[in-house]
Amino acid sequence: MGREDKPKKSYLELIDHMKDKGITFNIMSEEDAELFLSSKNYYFKSTSYRSNFPKLNDKYLNLDFAYLVDFSAMDANLRRYLSDITLGVEHALKVRILNIIQNNASEDGYTIVDEFKQKHPKAYQTTLDYLANNRYSLDLFNKHHDDPAIWVLVEVMPFGPLSQFIEFYGFKYNHRELKNIVRNMKFAKNIRNAVAHSNPLLLNLFSEKEYIPHPTQAIVHEASNMDISSDLVSDMKIHDLVALFHLNKLLISKEARKHNYDDGQAVIARLSKHPDYYMTLAPFKQFISIFNKLLDYQRDN
Repeated sequence: MGREDKPKKSYLELIDHMKDKGITFNIMSEEDAELFLSSKNYYFKSTSYRSNFPKLNDKYLNLDFAYLVDFSAMDANLRRYLSDITLGVEHALKVRILNIIQNNASEDGYTIVDEFKQKHPKAYQTTLDYLANNRYSLDLFNKHHDDPAIWVLVEVMPFGPLSQFIEFYGFKYNHRELKNIVRNMKFAKNIRNAVAHSNPLLLNLFSEKEYIPHPTQAIVHEASNMDISSDLVSDMKIHDLVALFHLNKLLISKEARKHNYDDGQAVIARLSKHPDYYMTLAPFKQFISIFNKLLDYQRDN
């Protein structure tokens, strides 16, 4: 299918196209839908959530445009919450790895940087480039770019290079705790990247598109501690969320996790605001149930 088969459409033409696909405008009028698409969200992202709804003869069943708008709002709310979680985990990881290095008499803070640079030159250069291109860190770059100590490098490391460094250091010293962290970081990073780039999360839930035939056994074990069955961990997003929330419980203080739990309850309330919209969407209701378990796991028993 070429460009000529997908021409640019006006908002009214897009609305007509949705109507042809069975999407109704009973709750939200066509006029309000046009205003929404022109000022609050764009067509491609808003309509991506239609994949959650069943179709018959190429037409969606029981799908009003208001449901897509609501999904968009719920997803944005969920991403903001998970963004806070990932930022907290990232900070805690940096504190933990620097503390481990600080207490290692074999490390001077510089040799490990030289070794990492040799082993992972791309990750090292990515970190330096990030430091050089960040106008708020220019002074730090000017002072340290020739021979950065590990506490300077870790301070500005993006999540990807940080994951590689922790893996590198953990295996260098056969550090059991860091190896456990690494097993989870590579999957938690998927959630971090998704929320950082505003990728929709509430679609394709428990579908073949995101099915993992052989989920990581460590993640399956951690899910069981959260009362999440192993068959549900075969969903890619659930798999990665388990990894993220495991790290959060492992690294974040009890007080901070209490705030995470309370903020998460507000997310649950938003997901549950219009139950009448989604009575027939079993995967979405399953996701809410699992998200509740992820939140409960944050509390100390």
